[in-house]
Amino acid sequence: MFNPIDIHIILIGCQRTQDYRLNLELLRYNYTDYGPMLWITTVFNGDQNKCASGAGENTFIYLPENRGYGYGALDSFNEGLDFARSGYRPYVAIFNFDVWFLTQNGFKTAMSEFIDSGKDFAAGYHQTHHWAMTDCMFFRREFLEKLLPIQDRVLMSRKDNKWLKNEMSGTELGFENMEEWTMYSLNRAVSDGQVREIDQQKNKTNDDLMNNIDPNILRNWFQLERDGHPRYRLTKKYDLIHEHDDDIKRQLLQHHGAKRGHNICKYLGIKIEHNVLNDVRQADGSTMAI
Repeated sequence: MFNPIDIHIILIGCQRTQDYRLNLELLRYNYTDYGPMLWITTVFNGDQNKCASGAGENTFIYLPENRGYGYGALDSFNEGLDFARSGYRPYVAIFNFDVWFLTQNGFKTAMSEFIDSGKDFAAGYHQTHHWAMTDCMFFRREFLEKLLPIQDRVLMSRKDNKWLKNEMSGTELGFENMEEWTMYSLNRAVSDGQVREIDQQKNKTNDDLMNNIDPNILRNWFQLERDGHPRYRLTKKYDLIHEHDDDIKRQLLQHHGAKRGHNICKYLGIKIEHNVLNDVRQADGSTMAI
């Protein structure tokens, strides 16, 4: 059963700090039923001057070194999840600064489905690359004992697949990416610490890649609904977006009535009314005119 005091949210990023501030205000101020009860940890490995702490998060972890797009994400994942593993809240969500659950009901629906499934982790299923989408994941805290640390290794059943090798050859990171590393570490976690490679009778096509997913991973994986392949920008069921177009984000915030918070108001062009104070309260409780 969903209970906000059981939820630990980790927000990670190195850029997109405006998205982070808006995301934080969505969670804290627009989830009016339970936002203040969530524990929110921020993991940031960008320019210190671009992201202030004490903006509504409970914990702010700054990583002074950013090892690049792939390894920077790996470091943030491991640091944030290790911190959550040491805590007491049984369910952990981790998502990018620019991944937003626009409504409290959307987030509650997604997390409730995961909790009720009884499975160890949740993520979207990429319909082409057949991996767990790492922009938004949920975990049972005890599963993190088996999963961590996520290692920068790739399953041979994936690395040797001819279709996937061709796909990766045209990308900046190739196989050195968070999704591949996560699939390797998930395999290890569900196999009692020993990576189990599937006996590959065939490993040439996209279908072969799908068929070579370890059944133990599938048994432990609650597949969050994600719509809009291949970009997966909007999933209406959860009011979940991973969107970079500011005009679209503004429209969606207004559509869902998410207008609480100074940064959100500024982003939407809403004037913030300020009350003029004519006196100040002194230590003895009396007031003094100003």
